[in-house]
Amino acid sequence: MIPPLESWYNGEIMFIINYSKKVKKESNRIKWLSFTQIAKETTAVLLASIFFALFLSGVNWLLQQSFIHVLWR
Repeated sequence: MIPPLESWYNGEIMFIINYSKKVKKESNRIKWLSFTQIAKETTAVLLASIFFALFLSGVNWLLQQSFIHVLWR
């Protein structure tokens, strides 16, 4: 016999409610970073990204110049 649609629907609702409660409980256990810590780490990432972008741009320029020099020799 097929169970009534209402019991299936209630089961799904209870699953969502229980899941939401577990997520809230778990998110309360997370140790969030302070604003100053976030600012420091963001600055470090940005500076490292800029450094590597400049470094790779320089390597690219050097390789282009060396290929141009070799091809026009």
